[in-house]
Amino acid sequence: MNNPVNGMKKECSVLSRKLLFKAMVVALVVGSILLLINQYDALFAHAPLKIIPAVLTYCVPFVVFIAGKLSGGK
Repeated sequence: MNNPVNGMKKECSVLSRKLLFKAMVVALVVGSILLLINQYDALFAHAPLKIIPAVLTYCVPFVVFIAGKLSGGK
């Protein structure tokens, strides 16, 4: 017999993987654009690269995407 609880667990894990993958893609695209805007001098001139702000530039869109999806926004 099919156990509906096992089916739900499997379905939820697939949805989470899809959600995480989409969040990573959004973070990569949006984060790269923001990195170019915020760290332009460091990337194309002789200014030092600020590592923590650069990493946070990718983390923020990732977290915002996940929070938006979990809050019910489609």
